[in-house]
Amino acid sequence: MSELQRTVAVVFNRKGKKMLSEREFVNALFFELKWADPSGSGRIEAREAQRILEAALRQGLLEMVEGYVRPKFDHKAVEVPLNYRPTKDLLKELGEGPVVPTSAAEGKGGTSSKEEPRSVFSVLIDDIAAKSGWNRREVVARINRVMEKLSVDAEVAALFIGRDVGVDVGRYLLEVKEEVLRK
Repeated sequence: MSELQRTVAVVFNRKGKKMLSEREFVNALFFELKWADPSGSGRIEAREAQRILEAALRQGLLEMVEGYVRPKFDHKAVEVPLNYRPTKDLLKELGEGPVVPTSAAEGKGGTSSKEEPRSVFSVLIDDIAAKSGWNRREVVARINRVMEKLSVDAEVAALFIGRDVGVDVGRYLLEVKEEVLRK
């Protein structure tokens, strides 16, 4: 089994979903997984996360269905250690292909050649970070803790945290409801 397949399985197993938007997949890699290579920064960069997505699509590990990606293999049957972290060798496995900047890259100062609407989750993270003074990574860590504690979707957890720090979450309720119902 390839490291790419393991990495894809980890994303879907941790998210507990059968399908993810491209943005959710890239954000899961970008915010939640860390490289095992201690000599590197330890963090998967947005550009590398996008390359992982594109390679998984090219290699037939993922398929696109109405703007969402889903694994074409039984990701639950893949045995991956609980503390799995991809290695930098994964990048060699990817090969070269087009890299399109994502919203995650835009959050790091990149630019996008086409304007895509940002997900409600991404907007909530930015609003929480601005209101609380936390960085995006701290916000995501807090969202993950609430998700685990309450067994709710990330968007719902973000609403709870946003409310607690003073974000007007009422304007996001309909979008979050629609996103959660799509899952």
